[in-house]
Amino acid sequence: MIGSGRSASVHTAKWMGTTTTYAIKRFRSMMNDNIINEIYLMGKVICHPNIITICGIITLEGETNFSLVLEYADSGTLGKYLRNNATTFKWKNQMTFATEMASAILCLHKNEIIHGDLHSGNVLVHQHTIKITDFGCSRLHGSVVDEKEKAYGVMPYMDPKILNNNSYDLIKKSDIYSLAVLFWQLTSCKLPFETETDDDGLKIRIINGKREISIPDTNGEYVKLYQRCWEFEPDDRPDIYEIVSILSNISSEKNNATTESEASETTKELVENENFSCQIRN
Repeated sequence: MIGSGRSASVHTAKWMGTTTTYAIKRFRSMMNDNIINEIYLMGKVICHPNIITICGIITLEGETNFSLVLEYADSGTLGKYLRNNATTFKWKNQMTFATEMASAILCLHKNEIIHGDLHSGNVLVHQHTIKITDFGCSRLHGSVVDEKEKAYGVMPYMDPKILNNNSYDLIKKSDIYSLAVLFWQLTSCKLPFETETDDDGLKIRIINGKREISIPDTNGEYVKLYQRCWEFEPDDRPDIYEIVSILSNISSEKNNATTESEASETTKELVENENFSCQIRN
């Protein structure tokens, strides 16, 4: 077993007669609306290079519950990858991963999908490339959900509006808050608030504005970006289109901003590539 959550466990398996490794997500319950929703949403973004690909649906021998056959990520979770590569994970790598995460969220939001549970355990790394996974809490923007499904996640990455009010529903800007914490984590190679032991106290402090401190010598424009993304009020956070634009204006080589004209061309190219690579499936 390589992972476990509230509704499923994840295992590795090889396709018979080959050396190809897959991840098998074994659900603990029979097929239900949540599982059907997860399969449907993954199918809408099946072609994006920074989103884990669903390869099939199976029933394992001796079992009645369905399992998903997924693309396997050889380096595991982002959290594990950062811990293992902390001394060599430099600015260029940080910017590459930030850009890849933003590209994946751009694809989701263009398809009106809210991930809803972004954290470093649901971001995988395969061949040094970001792969967003676990759509168990995801939904279409504006969809109606059961009250008990509204507030769920890993606290330091959760939208503080939800921490403050359990009846507050997920929106696209909730993903943006989570993305901000991940952006910070790329520069620290640490879990957010990893020394905190009082969850209730941390929750209150986050609601009241506590955020992680920026890592010294991090690009100033990058810091400003993620600090805007983790503002308490969703309307004060940029949308994913603006985030992609700002990231393209930050050099991964020199740790400073590129020219405005260079940024404009890079942004145009990325969005055009998204139009091509992010297949929409009904």
